Formats: sequence, structure tokens, C-alpha cells
Amino acid sequence: RAFGKEQPKYLTVKIDSDKQKVYGLDRVNLQQHIHIVEGPIDSLFLDNSLAVAGTGFGKIESLNLPKEHVTIVFDNQSRNTEVCKLVEKYIKLDYNVVIWPCNIQEKDINDMVKNNINVKQLIQDHTYQGLMAQLKFTEWRNC
Repeated sequence: RAFGKEQPKYLTVKIDSDKQKVYGLDRVNLQQHIHIVEGPIDSLFLDNSLAVAGTGFGKIESLNLPKEHVTIVFDNQSRNTEVCKLVEKYIKLDYNVVIWPCNIQEKDINDMVKNNINVKQLIQDHTYQGLMAQLKFTEWRNC
């Protein structure tokens, strides 16, 4: 990914064109609860997690994972229209989603870890589903 002439931030190499472009499939236990994040680096801070390498969460639906065994952890970008549409979509699809509290200013898990935030506890305390997720999403959009 690059904007203009700068060095790309990410490069993706796909050896087998038939394989999903989901980071961590080789190490995740599909029988346990799975956290799904945007960035591969973010996934390294959570046990049993996958990364979609961007906002392509539709890839996860094709894995046919039971919704009750999945928590989707979006980046903390309440003003990003694309991210907000995705959060709302997965709330409506009845997934567990993390809705970050308004006092968290960091953009992603990596930044939170760098600032000594207990990400695992934060995710545990701020994972919602259904109507509660919708309520917390509305609050988050107005942070």
C-alpha cells in the first residue's frame, strides 16, 4: 500500500492463488474462539487470531466459521466511513464486535500495545453483540 511516491507500507506475496489472503490461517485453531483483526501485526498481540490485511472482512465469511466463535476487532477509526459501514454490517450479521471506548485514542492494537494498554482486557470488556453492539457503535461514532 502506498500513496504517491513513498515506499509501500505493506507488500503482499501470494504463492498459491487458490489460498485465502488471510494472515494466520496456518497457526490458528479453528476449534477455539478466534479474534479477527485488520492488520497482521495487530494479530500477533492476540491469541488465536487472524488478520484480513486491510478491511476485506468478507474473506472471513467464506471460511464458514461459527459466528459465536468469532470476535471481529476493527481498528479504532470512528470517523472512517468505510470502517463504520463494516462495523455496522457485522453487527447486523450478529457477530461479536469490539467497540472501543471513547477514551482510547490509539488507531489500532499495535499502537495500544506501544502505549502500554492492556489490549486483551480491553477487548474482553468491550466486545458486544446485537442491540448492545448497536448502542455502543452509536456512542463510538459520536466520540
